[in-house]
Amino acid sequence: MPPIVGITANPARPAPLECASVLAERLRGRSVEVRLQAEVARRLGAPGIPDEELGRVNLLVAVGGDGTLLAASRLAAPHGTPILGVHCGGPASFGFMTETNPAVADTALDRALAGDYGVDERMMVACAVYRDDECVGRFSALNDLVISKAALARLVQLRISVNQTFIATYAADGIIVATPTGSTAYNLAAGGPLVHPALQLILLTPICPHTLNVRSLIISDRETIDVLVQTDPRDTPLLTVDGQAGFELHPNDRLRFSRAEFTTRLVVLDGANFYQKLQTRLRLGERFGA
Repeated sequence: MPPIVGITANPARPAPLECASVLAERLRGRSVEVRLQAEVARRLGAPGIPDEELGRVNLLVAVGGDGTLLAASRLAAPHGTPILGVHCGGPASFGFMTETNPAVADTALDRALAGDYGVDERMMVACAVYRDDECVGRFSALNDLVISKAALARLVQLRISVNQTFIATYAADGIIVATPTGSTAYNLAAGGPLVHPALQLILLTPICPHTLNVRSLIISDRETIDVLVQTDPRDTPLLTVDGQAGFELHPNDRLRFSRAEFTTRLVVLDGANFYQKLQTRLRLGERFGA
């Protein structure tokens, strides 16, 4: 039975779409069954499948920047499908999680289809939202889940407990609940620590807290974090999943964060390791300008 490869891409940019089209044609020429994400297929004038089916393949190829790979992770992880990231992002994209680039993507696909690759297992963070003791939403993220304030410039009040032990009530613009993978994203911009992605832990980082003695918490992946939303009824805080999907929160909503039951499985070939990427892509420690 021929392998089945799914392809998703950033549909808003011509370069990822062109790369996805070329890879699809080359795969079909090798008798590989190709399934295109619906919006990508529409842009290319080809048949596609719904997002919820795209993860049910032998290999998922994500063409674009880190955002494309994050979206792919939520489709593939529940099915244990490995993801090959092809960095074809814009100038603002670091490509921190992608493994290859369009120039050598064809060779990378050959190796992946032959089983000549490693797998980097990345933990994910999950969240359940409870309203009046009823679960009204469940989410998972590879990078982070963020509670942020509404458009008005008022702080949100968030009561934080770990394993049902009260920690503090944060008055802040919000909080970031991040994985080690997400430590290089919003967590880093908010002053949180950089963490090697192989570690198993959860980061809790406040966003612009109103007090100086609030810092990031590093929590075991075996523990749970409960957050009670104590905010003005006129406000509508938002839960954001990997910066891509939003869910409106109400006063007195309770959110429980924990390690997700599944992981993101990233295809690893011969790319740069974490520390090389810190230097070459984040330019860690370098001075900019004259």
